[in-house]
Amino acid sequence: MTNAPLELLGTPGGVEVHLQQTARFKAVHLHWLLEAPLDTGRTARAILPDLLTRGTARFPDLAALSARCEELYNTDLLAGVTAHGTRQLLRFGVETIADEFSFDGPLYVRALDLLAEVLQKPPLVKGAFRPDHLDQERVNLARSIEALVDDKPLYAYRRLVEVMHEGTPFALHSWGEAEEARALTEGQVHEAWDFVRTEAPARLMIVGDITPEQALETAEQLSGVRARAVPASPTAAPGSPARAARVVEESQPLAQSRLAMGFRLPPTRLPGAACQLMSLVLGGGSHSRLFKRVREAESLAYGCGSSAMLDSATLIVQAGMDDAHVERVRELVLEELQRLGTEGVEEEEFDLSVRAQRRRLSVLRDSAGGSLGFRLAGLMSGRATTPEQALDQLEAVKPAEIAAVAAECTLDSTFVLHGNAE
Repeated sequence: MTNAPLELLGTPGGVEVHLQQTARFKAVHLHWLLEAPLDTGRTARAILPDLLTRGTARFPDLAALSARCEELYNTDLLAGVTAHGTRQLLRFGVETIADEFSFDGPLYVRALDLLAEVLQKPPLVKGAFRPDHLDQERVNLARSIEALVDDKPLYAYRRLVEVMHEGTPFALHSWGEAEEARALTEGQVHEAWDFVRTEAPARLMIVGDITPEQALETAEQLSGVRARAVPASPTAAPGSPARAARVVEESQPLAQSRLAMGFRLPPTRLPGAACQLMSLVLGGGSHSRLFKRVREAESLAYGCGSSAMLDSATLIVQAGMDDAHVERVRELVLEELQRLGTEGVEEEEFDLSVRAQRRRLSVLRDSAGGSLGFRLAGLMSGRATTPEQALDQLEAVKPAEIAAVAAECTLDSTFVLHGNAE
């Protein structure tokens, strides 16, 4: 038995199989990850996680499926859809206790059988998805898309991304559009399901007390009989468009305004940990420059922080404040970023940022789900795929690199959501 990180076992039938064989966790975490382009078909695929987990041919509705999960020691069925770079990701999986702790025979095999049924054997009626299931999930998906506007920080972030990456897949949400969701036909959804269950490039990632032979057999069972295309190589970050920085403003009846500023990170600085560390120094917590200057020193914003989106080579700064303070906060963000680039990072803030990132990476090592997500992000972006590798990169960063990243950041777009409560 080994406690090594997730490792690639091979690509049988085109499926990348990654396994961390370990008894450290008392559960088995299995993620089946399917890739598709962020194109016009993304809405039909986005409905599948919730639609397929409504029931199977043997367990035809939510009540029956939930009862089966309870019989399997409360096995969790996982399903969702996200995006990374230019690709849509469909995630299915199970989390179940390890066989060692099951008192009525092997549990992993039964949990795997259930997941395979979810993927391959929905409760079809005359070869089509049940109309009641499809109708309800169409409505649910459309409402979820429309509800994105209700989360104002998320809405401001999404609008900034749309402005920055207009005309490219990086601007698209993985769920698609509400109008498209409501108009989905059974034929469109069925075609999307056929693609997902037989053709979509796939990765299988497992953390738990599972042998390599079991992992390879799992891939065969979930994939079906047809060979798949191997998952795509890492997504290249978009280039900076030849245009002036843009400002987009909207107003809503809100008590608080939202500011979102998007900067292009220098692509040559993306490898390693310097970009993430610079984001922590600038706005990554209570020790950061934006927190100390914008919130504490000038009391202008309820919150002000930054995050580095490495798949799109983007630094995003967000803040919530009274509308009268929007312009001053924007000035301070530009001022602090420029000062970081010209004057460099102070020893204390550098050390605190390194410690904060070290803690985040150390936590991932103690989380099966965290390790799976970190490896996937690393594979799709061409970066470190284990917390250990990322820790090594972190320790190699020099203070001068932080200043260099800040100096090479360029403002691309600003989105302001003005609150006009009165």
